[in-house]
Amino acid sequence: MSMRLTGTSQPNISNGPMVIGAGLEIIDQFNPGWSRSLGIQLSKRGLGLHNIQLDDLIETDPKTPESISNSPAIIVISERDPDRIVGKLMDTLSHHHAAALVLVDSNRTHLRSFMHAEGILCEPLTTSANDAAMILHTLAQRQPALQRINTDLRLSELTINGVQSEVDKLHEELQSAASIQREYLPEGIPDIHGVDLGIIYRPASYVSGDIYDITQLDENRSAFFLADAVGHGVPAALMTMVITQGLRKIDGSGKDSKIVEPAEALRRLNNTMTQHTGGNARFATAMYAVYDKSKNEVTIAGAGHPPALIVRASTGETDLVDSQGPLLGIFSDVEFNQTTITLEPGDVLVFYSDGFEVAFPNNDDDEHERRRPTLTYLSRLTTAGNDAENLDQSVKVLEDNLDLQMGSLHQPDDITALFIAPKSKRSIATNELVNDISSSTT
Repeated sequence: MSMRLTGTSQPNISNGPMVIGAGLEIIDQFNPGWSRSLGIQLSKRGLGLHNIQLDDLIETDPKTPESISNSPAIIVISERDPDRIVGKLMDTLSHHHAAALVLVDSNRTHLRSFMHAEGILCEPLTTSANDAAMILHTLAQRQPALQRINTDLRLSELTINGVQSEVDKLHEELQSAASIQREYLPEGIPDIHGVDLGIIYRPASYVSGDIYDITQLDENRSAFFLADAVGHGVPAALMTMVITQGLRKIDGSGKDSKIVEPAEALRRLNNTMTQHTGGNARFATAMYAVYDKSKNEVTIAGAGHPPALIVRASTGETDLVDSQGPLLGIFSDVEFNQTTITLEPGDVLVFYSDGFEVAFPNNDDDEHERRRPTLTYLSRLTTAGNDAENLDQSVKVLEDNLDLQMGSLHQPDDITALFIAPKSKRSIATNELVNDISSSTT
């Protein structure tokens, strides 16, 4: 908006810095020549004076050279100016980070507190032109520094907005990545014949370096797989995609199909990973097991993974099934060992990732020590596996315990655990009877 020059005297124009005046005609009414005297005093100090209407000052375009963003202002508020106008004036001055001298009528001294803001001085109408010129000269001297600060502030705001835009874009991409990764996981808890399952899966961020798979292979056998790609975030999550695609559980199809032994499955997976490293070694740990419900036997092979736990129902004791094989993705054509163990009804087999080793720190430890492994997780996992008949409830209690840990919202590592509890033969027979009855009634 262009400014209208008004007032009782001609403005003093200077080629140098200027002062914007608004409402000076008010002070000239009872002190004739005050604004002219102000202009003279300002001119002696190298400043020009431009008079405009108060409404124009409030609506001035900050991009114009004569705006209050670039020049200090002297503003006279009379008893006729409503508080609404004064409020708008304050908003304008604050928005433009303006430096201003405000002269207030003696009947409106309450406006002194109202006009309190950084860079604004509020004085009475009895202030002399010489004193006003001295104040305005001081404000003008600080104006260049204020302009630089405002410029830096605007640049910072633009930078922050740009960074925020990139963060929002990254947020959307990570959400999409997390959604894609979850498509490779079993949906909910799979229905596996002869087995009760409990699952805990908690990524440390959007995506996880842990991956698991549960598959019914045939009428009697089912497969359980848990892998942990070394690292965190997107690189580890991408590695889990390679792992799931490289795990072969069955050779052939139909009547000619053959279930691949766990040790052989890990050997093939390892070869696939080493063939596609592209010069960047990325490795993972894993546990793979095939459970045969007709024999109550589970065959387990490991690749550098934390040992599996078997919680025995008869004694309450815990057996460790150590992972003897090498890490996946380092050396090709290496052999993996496997172990076959009998699971009695009520026993629970537990696979877990190494994130559990730092999931239960000691309460008295400092921030550094809280990120160091402890053995507390073994008792917590054992407790969860002690009651196969109420596995869901036990797993829920374990999850609640994880929630209670300090910093659980920012856990240092991905956390995954599979609880595998073979059903008793009596339970299996009962389920089959119920299924038969349900089929005959439909």
